[in-house]
Amino acid sequence: MKKIFLLSIIATLLLAGFNSCTTYDEGPGFTVLTANARIKGTWKQTELYINDNPQGDTYKIEFTFDSDGTGTRSVNINGSSATYDIDWQLNNDKTVIMFKNTGDSEWDETTIIRLTNKELWIEEISVIFGTMQFRYEKV
Repeated sequence: MKKIFLLSIIATLLLAGFNSCTTYDEGPGFTVLTANARIKGTWKQTELYINDNPQGDTYKIEFTFDSDGTGTRSVNINGSSATYDIDWQLNNDKTVIMFKNTGDSEWDETTIIRLTNKELWIEEISVIFGTMQFRYEKV
């Protein structure tokens, strides 16, 4: 009887630990894959929110993050598009993705609020627009 009681206490503590340890505001709560493993690949923007208001399809960005810290960023604004070679990296605690056009010296930073195998949500604060949240699906 003591063994069952002790095992249930240990199980409860472990579950509480898993539920309280999440890197990103929107999850996942637990994963065995590293952030670097999850972020690699091509991401297609599915939604854009500005100050919590959904926006249309006039502003789309697609990213490809390669394992060597390079990739591409394709931007489409009102039908005009351009693709840039980029360098990228995650900060030390894996909560911010930093990227820059290859050859540039200044890094852009966005906060990761959700990162799963198939979903990436990032958020940045714009002086002009306010809070912009981009949601992506892995292609």
